[in-house]
Order: sequence, then C-alpha cells, then structure tokens
Amino acid sequence: MIKRCSHCIMPETYPQISFNEWGICNLCSSYKTFVPEPEDTLVKYFEMAKRKRRIYDVLVPLSGGKDSTYILYLAKKVYGLNVLAYTFDNGFFNDSALENIKSAVEILHIDHIFYRPNWGILKRLYRNVLLRTGELCTVCGIGMVNNYLKLSEDWHIPLILVGSSVTEENSFSPEKNIYDINRFRSILKNVDDVNDKEVENFLIYDNLSPVRRVILSKMGKFGKVIYPLLYLPKKSENTIGEIIKEEVGWEAGKKKHFDCWVEPFTNYIREHRCGYSRRVCQYSNMIRLGEMSREEALQKLTEENPEKEPPNASLVLEKLEVPKGELSRILKLPLFQYDRYCYKTPRVPKMVRKILTI
Repeated sequence: MIKRCSHCIMPETYPQISFNEWGICNLCSSYKTFVPEPEDTLVKYFEMAKRKRRIYDVLVPLSGGKDSTYILYLAKKVYGLNVLAYTFDNGFFNDSALENIKSAVEILHIDHIFYRPNWGILKRLYRNVLLRTGELCTVCGIGMVNNYLKLSEDWHIPLILVGSSVTEENSFSPEKNIYDINRFRSILKNVDDVNDKEVENFLIYDNLSPVRRVILSKMGKFGKVIYPLLYLPKKSENTIGEIIKEEVGWEAGKKKHFDCWVEPFTNYIREHRCGYSRRVCQYSNMIRLGEMSREEALQKLTEENPEKEPPNASLVLEKLEVPKGELSRILKLPLFQYDRYCYKTPRVPKMVRKILTI
C-alpha cells in the first residue's frame, strides 16, 4: 500500500517529498498559513485601470468553473469595473459550464467573447501532443493564454484577472513547464499532419518567451496579469460556491473541475505517469487550509479512484482519433523528455521584472 502523509494525503510518489518521525510530509511541516497580499494593492491596480478610461478596465478569462465565475462577480459587482469576459472553447466544455457562463454574463450584463478555434486543427494539435507527452492541458493552456494576451492587446485592456487560488498549489505537472511555447514547437516538429503555419497561427505570438512577455507587458502591449484571490482573505470553496449561486445563478457540477469533461482522463494519465493526480494535491491543500478533513479527502479519492480508467476514456480517444491501443503506451511515456527545449529558468523573468521596476 502506498505511503501517505499522516496529516494530508500526499503520497510518497510526489517529487522530493519526505516524512518526519510522525509521518507528516515536508509540505505540511513547512506549511505557512495563507496571508494575502494587501487588498489596497489590488484596489490601486483597479484605480489605475479606471484612470486609463479604456472601453474595458479588465479582461476576465471565464471557464464557467467556480474561481473564474467568482472573479467575474468580484470585478463587476464588488469593484465596479468595466469587464470583458472571454472564453476559450477547448472542445471539451460540459453543458453545465456553458450554462454557468451564459447565466453569469447575462445577469451581470457583461460583454463576452467566445472564441472557438477550428476543431480540425485543434484536434490534430491535441492528438500529437497527447501521443508524445501524455498531456492534453498543454494545448488548452497555451491557446487560452495567448488568446487572452491578444485580446488585451487589441482592446487595450490594462488588466487580466485570472482565477487561480492557493488550492491549486503543488498540483501541476512535475515537468518543467508544459505550457512553454518553445517546448510546444519542439513537440510538434516534423509531425505529419500539422504544418508550421498552423502552429504559428495557433500560437499567435510564435516567439513569446517568458522574458519577452514580461517586457512587453511592462511596455503596455499586454494587460498585466493579476490573481485577485491572492489579495483577498481566503474564502472556502463552499462559501464561494454559495455566493456565486445566489448572485449569478451558478451551479456546481458533480465533480471538481467539472467545466472540462476530459479532465478525469487527463488526471488518470497523470496518476500513472507521475505517481499522483492533481486531485490528491488539491485535497491536501484544502486539508491544510482547514476546508476538508483527511478522512473526507481519502473518501473522495477512493470514490474517484484516479488509477482506474475513466468511463469516458474511449470517447476522448475517439474524439481525437487516437487508436485505443495507444493508451497503454501513453500511460508509460517518460517524464521530462521535452524539458530541455523549454525557455530558460523561470527565475529570469523575475529578474527582468525587478530590473524594470528600479
């Protein structure tokens, strides 16, 4: 049986994890209570955006999930901002997420851009990246981010509000950066059914390294990306769900991250390739935050059973035109094989940002 932390549920297969004499993992023993950045700083960003007198003060990427819907509500109702909502159709939206999006933008009277890429191209990108790396999130993440940067440039929107929260910490792939553009180009190099022009068109910004993105954002070409939930006192997921249900008619799906119906499939692959799923990390964070007991987390994990092939796996493979027999090979793909193609260390943009603010 796999060894897990005696406080949270992190497994021994998590990279660089260790346990003390009481069986508590280093993530728990070094955990510091979440202290948000000053809300005054967030308000100053918003005031700066308003002073620019653009058509929109902020752009909010909206998936129909809990965090992005809450950010949309905060931006419009709490802070009184002029908001443009944007949704990137990754091809895997649940109907319930689409209903949440429709309800929120109508109730809040918000302009909304729904971008649906050519599925024929998107499908081939997904298929090739899945077959070579075991990931689907790479294509979705790059498409979403590069398109919201483009929207912020075209509409001169000074701020982009993203709904990431502390619950997501430590839950990402152990690989260096699955959303790195240079890595993405390397994965698709010399594939038979995707040409260079299609890759360039999808990327929009073909050579957008982390350093270049920081510089261009500082110069005002792109909106500044802000994570509002890191500036506000932490509300439980249940509380946030209750607020947006009352305010914008939001309805929760049966499972976490319900807005993407392919997520159980990607989680299943990550469980086998990495030795842990996103869910175990998120539940562990919720335990540390006092939002869930260890017993509740273990029960949820048992019910979800990420090691078991999800019922819709065949449907995902069929939609992407990947032979069913390929799945066993995908589950055994080695980690880190494309890390060497990533742009340089993420410490570089931080250094550049520091220099530019002197």
